[in-house]
Amino acid sequence: EIYTDVAEDDGKSLVSAQLRETADPIHGDRELLTQMFANLVENALRHCPPGTTIKLSVKRQGERVLASVADNGPGIPPDEREQVFQRLYRLDHSRSTPGNGLGLSLVRAIADLHGASIALDDCQPGLAVVVSFPLVKSAAP
Repeated sequence: EIYTDVAEDDGKSLVSAQLRETADPIHGDRELLTQMFANLVENALRHCPPGTTIKLSVKRQGERVLASVADNGPGIPPDEREQVFQRLYRLDHSRSTPGNGLGLSLVRAIADLHGASIALDDCQPGLAVVVSFPLVKSAAP
């Protein structure tokens, strides 16, 4: 909720969508998962211009739960998408904004710890960061 106010103050909008079937749990460390998603939202807020819409969504796809942070901002060039996960790597155009280049390497480490994968998808314009978690089956009674 705090990010909605921050986005509005900066001329951006933050919207969320959750489908009913995504009540499936993601098991893991709550603090680390919160840090991971906070980092993704903060990156979108920091690197996108006013007028940008940032969309958070969660959905089930087969045996996976997909959580995404997508925006219609400047995106990340395809040839730099793997590099942004390296520690201390920053895009040239982001060097004038606050940050130290650790955010996405931390996001990947947290995803790896939880058995999740990360994809950077082109939104034309913008970028979607999709974190794919294995579906946790509840134990049979």
